[in-house]
Amino acid sequence: MEVRPALQTRTRTPSSKTSPRSATRRRINRLGLLLVAPSALVIAVLVLFPSIRSVIGSFQRYELTDPNRAFNGVQNYASVLADSDFQQSIRNTAGYFVVVTVCVIIIGIVIALWLHSLHGILRAVALTVIVLPWAVPGTVSGVLWSFILNPTGAGLLNSLLKSLHLIGSYQAWLNTPVVGIVVIATTVAWSATPLGVIILLAGLEGIPLELYEQSLIDGANRIKQFTSITLPLLRPAIAIVLLNGAVLSIGLFDQVYVLVGLDPSSVTIAGQMYLYAFRDFNFGFGFAASVIATLITAAISLVYLKLVYREEEY
Repeated sequence: MEVRPALQTRTRTPSSKTSPRSATRRRINRLGLLLVAPSALVIAVLVLFPSIRSVIGSFQRYELTDPNRAFNGVQNYASVLADSDFQQSIRNTAGYFVVVTVCVIIIGIVIALWLHSLHGILRAVALTVIVLPWAVPGTVSGVLWSFILNPTGAGLLNSLLKSLHLIGSYQAWLNTPVVGIVVIATTVAWSATPLGVIILLAGLEGIPLELYEQSLIDGANRIKQFTSITLPLLRPAIAIVLLNGAVLSIGLFDQVYVLVGLDPSSVTIAGQMYLYAFRDFNFGFGFAASVIATLITAAISLVYLKLVYREEEY
């Protein structure tokens, strides 16, 4: 008769010990939710609500000159895709993407390999200097390059090339559509390369040194090491750089606007969205173009994740 209460006391002891832990865990969870709530609210207001509103508006006849926002199905999408200006903006964006990503990847790998070979304060100083162009806002960068590319003698590039007798007369670098896209994309690459360098440098830091040591034992030279070890294992970092280049090219607006304005031969998808909404006052077209741009970005992301971003076995 007396053993039974003792057993009951022992069975209560674990629960009495775990109860404070459970209460503490619940308080921590509530505190975490409370701390996350402001950020979640900001994201909902600034991202989710505009995104949902854009999708809804893309299926409406949404014009400032017509207060009747009637549902018109996919008519906005059909009109935007059939618009020659939008088609030209897609071609322009593709041109920016190709030039920007090629420049960022080639120059970024070279600089990242150089930084990877440095150590200590020298590496910190070099990395700080390289990152500076990334900190310059797009509008400021556009104004800076507009002075450099000035078609008169005041332009730094024209003055330099003419003093070296490489050109006979001053060149209007931005007047020719194809050359203008290449020049503008080069200025964008100047701003985007530092981020690419950081991503590629992080990828290099993640490659085990044992692989290079083993390759030296096998008789591999520097070029063989780069093609067989460095480049394959940099695929995840390169995928991120490519994806960042796609997003940057689709959303490119400020530098193009500062350098050439809203010229149809140079405007991007983001610029065409601006023209639909604030020149034509047709927000339905603008919403449809933004949804199309989002779908293009998502498709590119899926392709990169499937083909390039793969797990590597060491």
